Amino acid sequence: MTFSPYIARPIRYAGITDVFGYRLKRYVILYGGGPFREHDFEIGMKLAFESLPRPAIEPQRPGVGFAIAHQGNGVDYAVLAWWDNENELPLRIFVRPQIVKGEWRPAIAGESVCVWDLEVIGFERNAYVKTLLNAGDVEQYLELHLG
Repeated sequence: MTFSPYIARPIRYAGITDVFGYRLKRYVILYGGGPFREHDFEIGMKLAFESLPRPAIEPQRPGVGFAIAHQGNGVDYAVLAWWDNENELPLRIFVRPQIVKGEWRPAIAGESVCVWDLEVIGFERNAYVKTLLNAGDVEQYLELHLG
């Protein structure tokens, strides 16, 4: 079995967006350089955001999370994660082929997050433990970001 060697991809923090009462940190990951095609991700992110449970804030749901727009190698990924049930991280992943400019659709079968997305997820896990689980501080969680 031959794998392509791992090459780091730029990860950029893109601010906080408010969606249905949630405050979500936004990240962009780029494969191969070039400009980020923000317009291409609008529909994918909209589909992901529509899957958020409501209301955003419940006794075990602080109304925070993060979203990743990953411009990958041949495929675009819209990844949404929010903190729920006190210590759980539900994920929603939508994908779209780049070459034929296909439609966004939910991830199926073996499609999931990748090693580059896991860098963001790992950081966000540590930030959540430090700020919300140990200190109960939502604002401090939102201030911490990768990049």
